[in-house]
Amino acid sequence: MAQDREIQFGALRIFVAVAESETLTGAARKLGVTQSAVSQAITQLETLAKTSLVARRSKPIRLTPAGEVMKEHAQRILKDTRRMLQDVATAATGDLPRLTIGIIDSFADAAGQELMERIAEITPRLSLQTGLAMPLSEALLDRELDILISSDPLEDHPELECHPLLRDPFVLLVAESLCAADEATPERLSATQPFIRYTRHSRLGKLTDLVMRRVGVEPETRFELDSTRTLVKTVHAGKGWAVATSLCLAQHPDLLEGVHMAPLAKGANARYLCLLARRDELGDTPTRIAAICREIYRDDVLQRVLQLMPWLQDQAMAIDEAPAIWSG
Repeated sequence: MAQDREIQFGALRIFVAVAESETLTGAARKLGVTQSAVSQAITQLETLAKTSLVARRSKPIRLTPAGEVMKEHAQRILKDTRRMLQDVATAATGDLPRLTIGIIDSFADAAGQELMERIAEITPRLSLQTGLAMPLSEALLDRELDILISSDPLEDHPELECHPLLRDPFVLLVAESLCAADEATPERLSATQPFIRYTRHSRLGKLTDLVMRRVGVEPETRFELDSTRTLVKTVHAGKGWAVATSLCLAQHPDLLEGVHMAPLAKGANARYLCLLARRDELGDTPTRIAAICREIYRDDVLQRVLQLMPWLQDQAMAIDEAPAIWSG
């Protein structure tokens, strides 16, 4: 029968023990089995290999050339099996040997380096991917990522657990050359200046549409861009006005001189970042990494945001409870 020709894992353990002990008795004592069981295991392997593996008459026992090959492979199999079981056990507790994390660009730029260093304390093997929210969301759903830090909570996917991280307000931007500070409102600017915005197909673009509806304006779009840096440079050049989030702007303080920044109406002006992972697969690892993200944001990133925009003191914040509405 085919099953009778399968190599038993226990037989490999016994064979390696014999090779290392150089006696059947020593191998039996080491493994806590009878000498008869050791002999049967060796015979089974020799039957399957169709050759002699052990020179039994020699004292101490020597392996034949075929036995040396068997020993090399058996040791590798046993080592790989131990590693497999260890990886499975650590995965069950959340201490993964390798973790693949996706992070939207704005948070990666603000906190990526420190985040990687902190997560390395949880798992030494870390793979990090950065990019836009929508393609990263697809990668998570396709199981190409273990964890995703994003502005899209993917609420239609109950198989995911969601950990809220922070509230990131939108801010109005316009060049000082275009208007006075007290004129920097969506109502006035939409009537006099063209709008510079994130591309409509992006997550930030969709949130921009939502914010504009909530403030009650339909601005005329001049440029659609997928880069915050390019958006701010275009505003700085006096080509129109825009909205961007505080987290995005905090990465480009060098471009904000000569630009008015103003808050939007409360309740209509924020995106929320969250951490997503598949339920019941990573133990408490998502919870631990979410706590690290909040700490880094609160203790470092938020301080940089408030240096540029101190009037966001009560609007930009780390959170650990889901908002009633994920955009607002």
